[in-house]
Amino acid sequence: MKTSQRIIAAAATALLAVAAPAAAHTPEPAPPTEQPAEMQGPPPSTHGAFLPYPDELSESFTLPACGSEITVESGDVDEREYRVLVDTEGNTVVESRGAVTADVTRASDGAVLDEVDVSGGGFETFSADGTSVTYDTSGASIVVAFDEVEAQVFEEAGLPQAFLFLSGELTETVTFESAPQPGPEVPPVASAEITQNSTEYVFDLCDLLDQAAAEETPAA
Repeated sequence: MKTSQRIIAAAATALLAVAAPAAAHTPEPAPPTEQPAEMQGPPPSTHGAFLPYPDELSESFTLPACGSEITVESGDVDEREYRVLVDTEGNTVVESRGAVTADVTRASDGAVLDEVDVSGGGFETFSADGTSVTYDTSGASIVVAFDEVEAQVFEEAGLPQAFLFLSGELTETVTFESAPQPGPEVPPVASAEITQNSTEYVFDLCDLLDQAAAEETPAA
């Protein structure tokens, strides 16, 4: 998954609502997620100017969750803008804003959450050496566990593996085993830490998908 897709709406995560880990459904260890080599690091500085979201940052992504896989993709509304600034220590800060919706689909039964508002916006701070990213996400946003390391941290914080929160803030720092290198694989996550959690109206995506599936199943 692109780091810029870790937060949907911010989505999440985030540059997609999207950070880019599940309490009730901790996933099995998954192989490294592939992504285009050119997306391994943060986008270049825009020198403070907000620009329209580029198409390559709006691609869908799929992660193991809810006893299956879920795919998150941009919905019909996408008015996001982003800007990129680099501080004096070489850290890159990416801010995103604007109205956006997302569609969530579960592979096992085709259950769909359609046009979920994830317009919370947020920040991603990439360390100068490329080994860590801090995600500051505002609701409404969708967040999905990147791997089992992040899922465990979410569980300890009382958060589901994949969830929607409508208001509040979530700040998490993810540290990778190494800096990204050219190629399709993202380095494994070494650690993750939630440093702020004021999220409110938190909904487990798995439960919401179960509800959607039940509504789509004809009565016997």
